[in-house]
Amino acid sequence: MNSFEASISAALGEKKAGKIFLAAVSGGADSTAMLAGLAELRKEVGLILHVVHVEHGIRPAGESRGDADAVDELCKKLDVPCQRVTIPQGKIAGFAVKHGMGIEAAARAFRYRSLIREGRRIGADWVLTAHTRDDALENLLMRILRGSGPAGLTIIPRQRGKILRPILDFSRQDILAYLKERGLSYRIDSTNTDIHFLRNKVRCKLIPLLDEYFPSWKTSILALAETQSLAADFLAAETEKNLPWEKENGLLKMREAVFFGAHQILQEEAIFAGVDKLAAETAGKNPVLHGAAPRRAALRSALKEGVPPRTDLGPVCLKRQNGFITLSNAKPAGKKSDFSLLIKEAGSLSIKGSLLGMKKPLELIIGKTPPLGGQKETEKSFMALVKDNTVEIKTGLFPLLFRKHREGDRLLWGGHKRSLSDILPKGTRLPCLCVITVCDINGTAAVIAAGKDGNILAINRAAAD
Repeated sequence: MNSFEASISAALGEKKAGKIFLAAVSGGADSTAMLAGLAELRKEVGLILHVVHVEHGIRPAGESRGDADAVDELCKKLDVPCQRVTIPQGKIAGFAVKHGMGIEAAARAFRYRSLIREGRRIGADWVLTAHTRDDALENLLMRILRGSGPAGLTIIPRQRGKILRPILDFSRQDILAYLKERGLSYRIDSTNTDIHFLRNKVRCKLIPLLDEYFPSWKTSILALAETQSLAADFLAAETEKNLPWEKENGLLKMREAVFFGAHQILQEEAIFAGVDKLAAETAGKNPVLHGAAPRRAALRSALKEGVPPRTDLGPVCLKRQNGFITLSNAKPAGKKSDFSLLIKEAGSLSIKGSLLGMKKPLELIIGKTPPLGGQKETEKSFMALVKDNTVEIKTGLFPLLFRKHREGDRLLWGGHKRSLSDILPKGTRLPCLCVITVCDINGTAAVIAAGKDGNILAINRAAAD
């Protein structure tokens, strides 16, 4: 047993004999090394090993099948049972635009649901994922850039429930060295160099700069994570003690005087704790959405206003009424404001004016543009042109979701996420009957405002460049 395998053994705990371990294997370097190390341990300690591979359906079918076949072949070589889970093409992308999530977040949610289901099916004691120290550092940088609070700036936990991460102490260089030692090949995800995704921007652009100009940054970031972990634990304890939620008819409530008598950071943490409580209660009904959280900026804005009578914060609704602050899962409004339309391919259609509060129907023409400059299609290829009562859209990104505009919707504009009011010239007032948000797999792509005079204003992120 070499040092890599010995470290995995220590991470799995003392009593491994007879335990069932389900390893999530993508075919990449990290999970391939983890699987190889586990297979060696199986011979020595008598653990029971299974593998699950998830095909997400978000990459070219040939490449995705190649990954799955490579995992199958390795599992046969190592004599490990392998279950392949295939998610239909377009399902994750459609879910991402429908719920305003990034495609990576949606894929991760589906992946964990698949792992948990397979773990239950085989009676696994532990589900193993191949997160490394590099993944933990990338996560921390991403969360810093997103403005996360203390809990978001903690290190990836080695264990959460039945999820265990046995190679979290290893760097990518350690992984590659072990694979070389074992003479094992691995698959490379073609999207890993696509800097359209934030993780890849951090990995391919930001980290090389930090390595060059701030050689000790990893030690500093890990120290920050440790400090934030202590701060998060303290805030959680103080919040639970001073701002406890009461359950009543499917919602959580707290007296106004108690809530507003606390420091603002405790108010914010109480809302997040309430979101977690509500999510835990509905996790069995909709595990994909489990763990969704409101944006801290939107929450902070609501708190500064003293909490309006009703504030929608993504997955939850915050209300102030009858001397109480209440928190409940967000529910769709009535049919009239429940408008949503998923468009999977180019074409033309007409949206009934009655659905939008307009006298005339809104005509949509959706056309697919060729890749710009011979490069991969990105959000830069999104265009929206307005002609009379018609919006002509040209995009290389599908599916597209058209839905009613929500408070908190932000459009990527000039490199920053901005609301519609931030983008329009100061003092501009739109006599709008309806505002529609257009989403693609990367978030809000455009905003269409229909006015009482029949005119339409369309603003799309490509126009900012």
